This record gives sequence, structure tokens and C-alpha cells, in this order.
Amino acid sequence: MRHPLLLAISAFVVWSGAFLTIYAVQATGCSLDWQSGNLEAWTSPLRLLLITMMIASVAAVVVILLRQLRPRLKEPVSETSSFINGVAIYVSIAALFSTAFCFTGVVWLTLCSA
Repeated sequence: MRHPLLLAISAFVVWSGAFLTIYAVQATGCSLDWQSGNLEAWTSPLRLLLITMMIASVAAVVVILLRQLRPRLKEPVSETSSFINGVAIYVSIAALFSTAFCFTGVVWLTLCSA
């Protein structure tokens, strides 16, 4: 049986890990000059990597949310556990919005200061 409190914080744990990872990769890429390579007319290897990481982090939060929405037929549920599961769903929705809102800047913002 999964602990309901762990479900409530799991989406924001994924968000914070993605936040740290994306900005660590951005700082490393800037120091190693990954932004100057040109793969296509509009992107660099660093931007492509950051966009891929953004999509992966949004997908991870969506997977957590879908897992929380799945009905549990075999487990007996107490009133407190049911309430925390409902809160966990709303927290995951907030984490999904936060993930999409915070990380979309990698698509159009300047990657490195000159």
C-alpha cells in the first residue's frame, strides 16, 4: 500500500528535481559553449537538450497524476486516506501547471549571457 502523503508530494519532488537538473545543464552548457552550435535555423544543441528535458519533466508529472487518478478497487480506504488522495490529485495538478509554466522559457529565452 502506498502512503498517501508520499503521493501528495511526489509531483513537486519531480518538479524540484527537474528544476535543479535543467538549470544545472543550462549552466554547464553555457560554460562549455554548447549554445553556439547550430543544428537547425532556430536552435542549438543546448536548447534542444533543455526542451527535451522540459518535455520529459512534464511527462513525468503527467504520469504521476494519471497514476493518482486510477481507481483503487482492492484497497480498503479510510476517510482520512481518501481526503489525502484527493488533495494529492490537486497538488499534482498544481505541479503540472508549475512545471509547464516554469520551464517553457527554455524555448524562447536567451540561454546564456554574452
